Amino acid sequence: MVSLGELKTGIFKTRPNRYIAEVVIDGVLETVHVHDPGRLKELLYEDNKCLVRYAASEKRKTDWDMIAAEKDGEYVLIHSGYHRYIAEALLTSPEWTPFEAVYPYKAEVKAGQSRLDFCLIDEASKRIWVEVKGCSLSERGVAKFPDAPTIRGRRHLEELITLKAAGDRAAVIIIVLSDAKCFVPKKDTDPEFYETFYRAMRCGVEVYPIRVSIDTKKQVLVYEGPIPVVKENTPSI
Repeated sequence: MVSLGELKTGIFKTRPNRYIAEVVIDGVLETVHVHDPGRLKELLYEDNKCLVRYAASEKRKTDWDMIAAEKDGEYVLIHSGYHRYIAEALLTSPEWTPFEAVYPYKAEVKAGQSRLDFCLIDEASKRIWVEVKGCSLSERGVAKFPDAPTIRGRRHLEELITLKAAGDRAAVIIIVLSDAKCFVPKKDTDPEFYETFYRAMRCGVEVYPIRVSIDTKKQVLVYEGPIPVVKENTPSI
């Protein structure tokens, strides 16, 4: 699906701030850039295994990128820079696209007060607005987003509701990066996002959680297929 490049195994030690981690690589403590500003407490904790990639450059302050961390025997992608490549792979594959066919698209398109990830044009010249979210958190086989309150995420949902009401199609692709069987917005973390998410669905915004895993031998991302959204207010979720 998407190549990750040459990866090395490291041992996570500390995270001084959202964008920096200290990781032991080949016996040496290195400073690693973390591309996902989420909390990631279930992934980045002392002595957990992680996958890193060497990415030295004169323009960078760090020589390494954090790519993934281990959970329950598998590695979970935590490099948000790959989300666009994953989404483009989905949208350009007749086998993987969540829509009826592969359609031409533009990326990073302004809509109202937001900039949405994609705008597709279908065979009837109808626009399909698409926002992409990466979901690395899972609990007991349930993928959950967000792991921190997200005003931006709520704003994107509101924009999609408006676009749908105006006659366009609107959709959210949720890239599920863990071994989850279903998806639910995380109500205890952001109740407003939870309410807006289900209101968007009631308004006709399409939601497509799609699971993606890491093949550590081939060092590539693998398409695993769609998973369902949990119904609103389901007990014990």
